[in-house]
Amino acid sequence: MVVNVDTDTLQKFGISANDYLYLYLLYTESHSVIKQLSIDPDTKVLQTKGLVKLGEKLEDHTVRQEFLDLFQTSFDQMWAELLSHFPIKVNGTNGLRVLRTGAFDAKSNQKAKLKYKSLVGKDRALHDRVVKGLKNELDFRKKSDSLGFMRALPAWINSYTWENYEDSAALKPKSNGSVRITRKL
Repeated sequence: MVVNVDTDTLQKFGISANDYLYLYLLYTESHSVIKQLSIDPDTKVLQTKGLVKLGEKLEDHTVRQEFLDLFQTSFDQMWAELLSHFPIKVNGTNGLRVLRTGAFDAKSNQKAKLKYKSLVGKDRALHDRVVKGLKNELDFRKKSDSLGFMRALPAWINSYTWENYEDSAALKPKSNGSVRITRKL
């Protein structure tokens, strides 16, 4: 089993990686895995934060709605949110350039929608990272007057472009005042 841990989620809830793993395994009803692993969650704190309801035994512990919301967000809501931030047209060097169609349910958006669905599924934390990267890219491109060089929606999704813009602190001004994308390794 592979479990992706988003550090932003850990910070948001103020929990450790062990606590997150415990909650995730409860959510997937993997009680035997919890018993196998030597994780030591602080269940009292988790209950105080409203993330879990403790029962008599491990099988009776249940994850609360606030934690469930990380995984049970409607994909259509996430797709609509992404499209609401993504530009429809930009002014390029050769005039207007279309990045996506205006209608949420347009046939030309379906390929990108399927790719995005395979990428994020119902993972709200990953979706939030993608939207944050998109917003940072839009800010960067507006400040540097390079909006015309933004990729079309399908290419933007396929090339994981948001990863270049997730950390707005990585967008640093050069000595001449322009902005350059740099990434920490």
